[in-house]
Amino acid sequence: MNSVIIFTSLLVMLLSVKHGLLISQHPKLLVISYDAFRYDYFDRTPFMNKLKHEGTYADYMMNIFVTKTFPNHHTMATGLYAETHGVVDNEFYDPASGNTTKYSYNLYHYNNRILPIWTVNQKAGAQRRSGTMMWPGGIYEYQGISPTFAQNFNETVPWEERIDTLISWFVHPIHPINFGILYIEEPDYHGHVIGIKGPQFDDILRKLDNITRYLHNKIEYHGLHDLNVVHLSDHGMATVKLDRIIDLTKYINSSDYKFVGTSPGLHIFPNPGKEEIIYQTLKQAALKSKTFRVFKRDEIPKKYHYGNNTRIGPIFVIAEIGYAFQNLLDNIEYYKKKFNITGYLCLVTSDSEFGLHGYDNEAIEMHPFFFANGPAFMPKCKLEPFNNLDLFPLFCKILDLQCPIGNGTISHLTKCLKKHQQDITVIAYRLIFVATIISMTLVVIIGAIIIFYMRKRRLGAKSYRRILEDLEAQYHWDENHDIENDTCKLNNFPDLFVISCYAKNRLSYAYKGNIKYRKTLFHCR
Repeated sequence: MNSVIIFTSLLVMLLSVKHGLLISQHPKLLVISYDAFRYDYFDRTPFMNKLKHEGTYADYMMNIFVTKTFPNHHTMATGLYAETHGVVDNEFYDPASGNTTKYSYNLYHYNNRILPIWTVNQKAGAQRRSGTMMWPGGIYEYQGISPTFAQNFNETVPWEERIDTLISWFVHPIHPINFGILYIEEPDYHGHVIGIKGPQFDDILRKLDNITRYLHNKIEYHGLHDLNVVHLSDHGMATVKLDRIIDLTKYINSSDYKFVGTSPGLHIFPNPGKEEIIYQTLKQAALKSKTFRVFKRDEIPKKYHYGNNTRIGPIFVIAEIGYAFQNLLDNIEYYKKKFNITGYLCLVTSDSEFGLHGYDNEAIEMHPFFFANGPAFMPKCKLEPFNNLDLFPLFCKILDLQCPIGNGTISHLTKCLKKHQQDITVIAYRLIFVATIISMTLVVIIGAIIIFYMRKRRLGAKSYRRILEDLEAQYHWDENHDIENDTCKLNNFPDLFVISCYAKNRLSYAYKGNIKYRKTLFHCR
């Protein structure tokens, strides 16, 4: 019975520390991106607005040029401009092969020396692990290293399921991650089709607010109190109307070139011998209409950090804010089919408004948001607007990683970081872990010793009772016989042992090799 109690106590103790032992002891970070969530949407998302002002936040972030999804997500993951990491658009064209490369391994491997943050964390070893949930480029190997967990983009997977899966990676019983990164495709997808105003778009924002609450409820439920959570977006969104669509075929013959990309930025690849005439024609049209700009690759302004890459077209055109090229309508049809958007929501009329991004990153409509909560961040701390290039060194700081030098700096964010917070957290975890192991070991040893002696005592008592029963059956013992200091021989047991007989009238127990019969103790020599 006592052994059952001891082992029950051990089990309770193990269960009480189980949760802490299964979670990674490294600093933990979760990054969640809401595609095209503009910096000024928070008046329609009360929970996110409250969370924002409770933590570290900025009014907005500055993203990179072009303000599109894949380039900016890879910038946040690497800390590099698009011309350096090579994801210059959501697709690129190779004139030598004639192939257009869309979302693929090759899109993200312009330079194999460049590593995203999840690979840097994974490569650091010491049981550091990463999980990527639908983040652009997150499923691929970099330098032969894959994240411990990765899930490719699939818009049919409910947001709740994505979050449940990601949180399960943090509390995985064998391979818990310490870094997770999550992508949500809204409000981008519906914003393109229905615009960013009106009750339908507000409903999308309300759903995002609810899923953010769901995420934090899950974090609380699993006791991930030391998890740092960064909420952000890649770009904003601007409104475009039908009367602001530019038809380039009014100026140049479509058979003289190939274009790659989507409005408002297009890469034009002229046929051999056609580059100069196409450039000059578009230049004149741009000067006259003032609705778009035209650059040769080497003329792209240095401030954009965009032109120094062979994936950029020989001619690049970019629409002014609020304008778009003709292919916008093709993109709208794509989104309508992709998300089965039907009925009055997708009727195209002269009053229809569409959402679009990809413009100059200095346009305020393109600004994304940032806020963060967790043990590494100061509460209610406001930052000045900063570049999304600075996120990579921030992630490295939180995760306590030695990261390669990029185009960003952490100096713009240190104001709102708790000093030495991560070092203290790691040391505390290690001390708790060591103390727990020592305590459990001591309890197990003590319990084993107690059980060993209890079992030995029970076995000894059974043996003594058998011997005494034999003696009682064969001999008559005088209870009052004083045999102190007297040595006697048990003649009938010459081959057993010689005993010294002592009268021990008040002893009530037997120990070691002693045999007690009634009030007399026989001590075996």
